[in-house]
Amino acid sequence: MNEPLSGLALATVIVGLALSTFLTRTSFLIAGARLRLGQRVEAALRYAPVCTLTAIIVPNVLAQGGLHPGLDFSPLNPRILGVLAAALWLSWSRNIVGCLAAGMAAYSLARLYL
Repeated sequence: MNEPLSGLALATVIVGLALSTFLTRTSFLIAGARLRLGQRVEAALRYAPVCTLTAIIVPNVLAQGGLHPGLDFSPLNPRILGVLAAALWLSWSRNIVGCLAAGMAAYSLARLYL
């Protein structure tokens, strides 16, 4: 079922992916000067990076592996404690390096002692 691709099929896939990436990315650059989005759309697009980051981080923070997979909302989840410490530090100081250090320190301490 998982047969390796032949040389021609692999080359076709690589060229197809390169073309689709090139066309989708350059279309915004070429049409950007002529095409103007509405104010509401531009305002909504400002939230796209935050939504994407949240969609990546939240499942990883709440995921519980092991024998009983599922979501772990308990206050003893070390990943939740690390995220809370990082968020508090960032809210207080606006320092990204300190945010990373505070989050990792809280996560490490919680893993050691909980």
